[in-house]
Amino acid sequence: MDSAEYSPYFMSPNLESSTGSAPTLTTAYGWFRSCYSTHASCRRLASFNPNQLPTRLIDVGNDGDTDWFLRVVREDGISSPSAPYMTLSYRWGNPTISLLSSNITRLRRGSPIADLPSTFQDFIAVARRFGIQYVWIDALCIVQDSTEDWEAEASTLSHVYANSACNIAASASNYPEEGLFRPCEPDLVRPGKVLTSLFADKPSPHYIFDKGYWDRQLFAGPLHNRGWVFQECFLAPRVLYLGKDQILWECLCEHKCEGFPQGIPAHYSDKNMDPLLDSISAGRSKLPGKGSPLVFYLWNSLVEQYSTCHLTEPSDKMVAIAGIARLFGQITGDEYVADW
Repeated sequence: MDSAEYSPYFMSPNLESSTGSAPTLTTAYGWFRSCYSTHASCRRLASFNPNQLPTRLIDVGNDGDTDWFLRVVREDGISSPSAPYMTLSYRWGNPTISLLSSNITRLRRGSPIADLPSTFQDFIAVARRFGIQYVWIDALCIVQDSTEDWEAEASTLSHVYANSACNIAASASNYPEEGLFRPCEPDLVRPGKVLTSLFADKPSPHYIFDKGYWDRQLFAGPLHNRGWVFQECFLAPRVLYLGKDQILWECLCEHKCEGFPQGIPAHYSDKNMDPLLDSISAGRSKLPGKGSPLVFYLWNSLVEQYSTCHLTEPSDKMVAIAGIARLFGQITGDEYVADW
């Protein structure tokens, strides 16, 4: 890449040796605050029910608090928008604790954070660093031994993620016990630069860039071939990915990472289309017509990507993309018949 055109992207970043270091989380918080306060498109959440809160939330308290509390939103008087919350995308495995019909009352009285899987504990640490009091984790907010509760909550998952302040993705973790954070080698993500006189008499700097950089950093990991996660990360307006070698940021307006803190050169994502989709919730008329090839191109692209994902329960293949389908149904006026 020519240095003059792309040099702003290749500023030498200060890279840390852990994705959980204080400077790294400060960087992540800066990305979040910038988006949360200045990105109009990202604030107009792509949800059918703006400001709708989940049925249950987890109250993580403040730094130094040792317990978390299950909150039932209506019964505990929690209201939006005074209660922003964060969500978590992770590989299930076998969580050591989950919400059951038999422990709802006990968990509402509080439970030690130290008893949670490492990924959940790290997630709470990130939420506290971001100044967010409430989080949503499916294992702890959906009653796992109640088919009735699961069906009711599954129908609202698109709202849960679309209305979250930020979704945290445990991109490097196979199981909840593995945690969010990883030691990392800065040289693996730092942009490459060489001096060459190939096109000039005097050597000048040129940059080496892998066009598959984003995919290599994220999709080679264990999380992002999961069907449920595909929908979660698409519907969430902001996603912070905790990768194997660095953290990465994606919102409707920007894609950043520690290696490219000013943005990733020449990167395109279907999420760039979200401002168009988001406008349907705000009642604006900037969307193409219902028969627009653009809308159906995006839908076909998403279905193609989703079809490569895996599900623990094959019977989930319709419901795990239903939130995206309903959004497109609202845009086109078509009915989602869920026939595969």
